[in-house]
Amino acid sequence: MCFRTGKDETILKNILAEDAEQAVHDLLTLWSHAMAQYEALLEIRHRADISETCSSELAEPSWMGALKQVEEQAETATDLPLGDTIKVPERLSTLLPKVQICAFLGLPTKTNEPKAALVQRLRTLLEADQRAKARFFDVFAQELAVEPWELETLLGCSTTERKRWLADGKLTPLTTRSVFKSGRELVYPVFDRRSIQRLTQEDIEGWRAEHAALVAMRRKTGAQKASSRSVQNKQARQNEFALVESVFSEWEQHEFPELAAIFRLAYWTMWVSRWAKENHVKGIKAIKYQALYEQQRERWYARKDEALSVLANSSYARIAFYRPDQADKITLSLCDDHYQSMKQGFYEGKRDFYVAHTKEIKACPGCNVTIELDYYSLYSLEIVADVRPDMRFAFHIPYPLGIAFLPPPHSLPHVTQAEQEDGLFRFGRRLEEGEKIL
Repeated sequence: MCFRTGKDETILKNILAEDAEQAVHDLLTLWSHAMAQYEALLEIRHRADISETCSSELAEPSWMGALKQVEEQAETATDLPLGDTIKVPERLSTLLPKVQICAFLGLPTKTNEPKAALVQRLRTLLEADQRAKARFFDVFAQELAVEPWELETLLGCSTTERKRWLADGKLTPLTTRSVFKSGRELVYPVFDRRSIQRLTQEDIEGWRAEHAALVAMRRKTGAQKASSRSVQNKQARQNEFALVESVFSEWEQHEFPELAAIFRLAYWTMWVSRWAKENHVKGIKAIKYQALYEQQRERWYARKDEALSVLANSSYARIAFYRPDQADKITLSLCDDHYQSMKQGFYEGKRDFYVAHTKEIKACPGCNVTIELDYYSLYSLEIVADVRPDMRFAFHIPYPLGIAFLPPPHSLPHVTQAEQEDGLFRFGRRLEEGEKIL
């Protein structure tokens, strides 16, 4: 049986006509029972909420229970802990409200005495009575807890040291507090003031000496590993160089000296290209050594360009020209009106906007367009030999750079090549991790 209730009527489906009246009666009966149960549940929930609110309002604070407990212990105990040399914080008036101070002093909470006077009375009591000081720090351990910034001041340590000692378990948090900052809840630990003030300068220096010894041991171990790895990498480089040179030397002995020289140069130019790309990527990601990586990148690219100029003049070079779909570099400076039009439209960038409004932008006196033809085009240089069809080296040279030593594009065959969709480079790649030893 399926029921669907509309705004003004109830529609019954899959019910025989002779059973419709009884079905409506059953439905209304069930509905009234369901509503009665729902209202009863609401009443129970409402009473529970009221009871919970009243109990929370009537419950005494935790510090008040702790105060009663230490007062009872003080009446029966014969040997009470002393407050020893623990100092009362200077910010006492901000750490404790007036009601807590009055409760500890045994005064009525609605006294007319100023808070400053009450704080002074409390300080006098704590300085004169060490047992009262001990009770004071027991009762208000949470309120007097040391926050991270104050801990660094008390111990004379840095933020890094504080975090390290906390992670090592040398500092034990009393509890945690939280603060909302930039829409997020930040949780941080606080520490028992007594345990922090009982730490001596010898304890702190001991922790620092322990960390310094650990750092020295790790550096020594790291230096030993680096030395061992350096020896292994050096041996791997020598093996690789010997293998490559053995192949090229064999070609020289079989009356292919020019082929051996060109393929040797092409082989090492391939590695030079990968090193240039490796430093290019590192220069983008680096912060501290960005200038160094950029300098090394330029040096590797200079070596590559010098080698390619030699390879291009060999008899084993096959040179072609690759022109992508968007080969020209367009530098566009828009006037205010066209800039607003671009922002209001659905354009991916200035190039997309320029393609859609080329004539209008060229005719605008406020817009400036500079087009560098074939800026993104590439020369394709392949080194191949019929006697060794299994070996082939391919390089790409940017048109603005290659035009200085390569034929003009119109005199070369044009090729179509598939660029890499992912990554920073259209062709070629950076070094893989295992190749960086070369």
